Amino acid sequence: MRRKYLNVFHACRFVHGFTLVELLVVIAIISLLLAILLPTLRKARMITSRVVCQSNLKQITIAWHLFLNDNDGAFPQSVNISHYFGGWRGRGGASLYRPLNNYLDLPPDISTEDEAKVFRCPADRGGVYSYPVRDLAYDIFGNSYETNFILIGQSQIWVPGGKLRKLHIEINKRLENLNVGNVSKPSLLLMVGDNNWMIEWEVAKPHGKEWHDKPRHYNLAFLDGHVRFIKIRKGIYVTSEYTLLPFAELYGLARKVQEEVP
Repeated sequence: MRRKYLNVFHACRFVHGFTLVELLVVIAIISLLLAILLPTLRKARMITSRVVCQSNLKQITIAWHLFLNDNDGAFPQSVNISHYFGGWRGRGGASLYRPLNNYLDLPPDISTEDEAKVFRCPADRGGVYSYPVRDLAYDIFGNSYETNFILIGQSQIWVPGGKLRKLHIEINKRLENLNVGNVSKPSLLLMVGDNNWMIEWEVAKPHGKEWHDKPRHYNLAFLDGHVRFIKIRKGIYVTSEYTLLPFAELYGLARKVQEEVP
């Protein structure tokens, strides 16, 4: 009986690895796929961070309304509370009074950043005016968000010269003891948003650094509680989309004197 044996050397001589050309083709295909997928993944991450940020702002706005209900509708007026209304101590440990923490089941004095995530925007890139560019707002203030300081934080705003002078004087006449009951059109009034949005609006300051990869656009919560991703126009007080002014009787004057800064 004849037996057949496998010639290992004969079988293996036909086996070989990839050629250089084949490897280059594979690498080219992978590179092409990455080039197609990476922008999509980046956009998906951006949208996710924007949605998380908007969810934070909705919770913060609810907390503001709870605060206002407990304080007869009075907006708080104290130094830098437009930044320090909630969150952790921040890098400097400044302003331990964080009134909104209580309404979000947080202790009033938080010493570590991990305990106040609702006040952190995942897209926070810093760019805070008068601070180093790379410092995050959350690290500086313990809070990535900033309120409309015409509403919260100042009983009087600055009075510039020129055509804006009369408008600001009229605003200041109405600011003392400002109450939510005095506010016109809550669905148009901006209340709180990504930290750099007020810098973006102020004429005397440079454009704010965007956090969501779209220049001059910020997540903003309105007084009535809804949140939108909108463009802030520098120097403009009243638009068809939003207003910074609590008082509808000043809309006409504002439209006459406001001027958008490029």
